[in-house]
Amino acid sequence: MENVLDEKISRFKDASWINRTGKNLQISVLGVGGIGSNTLFNLVRSIPATYIIVDDDTVDVHNLTTQFYTKEHLNVSKVVALKDVLSQWNIPSQIWGFNTKITKSSFDFIKPITITGFDNMEARKVSYELWKQQENREIFIDGRLRATSYEVYSVIPGREEEYEKTLFDDSDIPDEPCTMKQTVFFGMLIGARITNILSNYLTNKFLQEDVCEVPFKFKELGELCYVDIQ
Repeated sequence: MENVLDEKISRFKDASWINRTGKNLQISVLGVGGIGSNTLFNLVRSIPATYIIVDDDTVDVHNLTTQFYTKEHLNVSKVVALKDVLSQWNIPSQIWGFNTKITKSSFDFIKPITITGFDNMEARKVSYELWKQQENREIFIDGRLRATSYEVYSVIPGREEEYEKTLFDDSDIPDEPCTMKQTVFFGMLIGARITNILSNYLTNKFLQEDVCEVPFKFKELGELCYVDIQ
């Protein structure tokens, strides 16, 4: 089994973020639309782990241009469709999909490492509160995406109060034309950035030394080609 895994990750098998502890690394990805599907495209081929993916939505025609699905997956559960897409690659990861909505009782879906890619603040808040209740929590990565900008918040123990200041009600979000809520290239950008931040976190974890930056906030604005890191 180890030789098979080495073959699958041969291009980066010596990377510091690869888990060598002998313990199974579990990562939750909640919401597999514009943020989550593009993030998983990067994650599963970079960070060997067991991924728990959760979404209650099905693939619609407007998802095909900005999310990681094909026309064969129309009207199929997103978690089922995404597992099918990702299985086309020789990935060193396992994927467990759950076609359900995150609620206040969804404790089993929240792992110490949790990534959210929701398009609404309520689901984000519920997921965060479940993660915050865990004594062994490690990092909560919250991706927020618009047409040509994104923000990624990385919450580790001690940053909770700072993160909670960024939460608000869905009614406070200005409505935008549906056709300008996402672009494929910024979906890919945020997916790559989340993977980058998680690999930095895991490098620090496995080396037991803070050698990589895990910023609290990473913001990119496309029109200005501007990046803000805090």
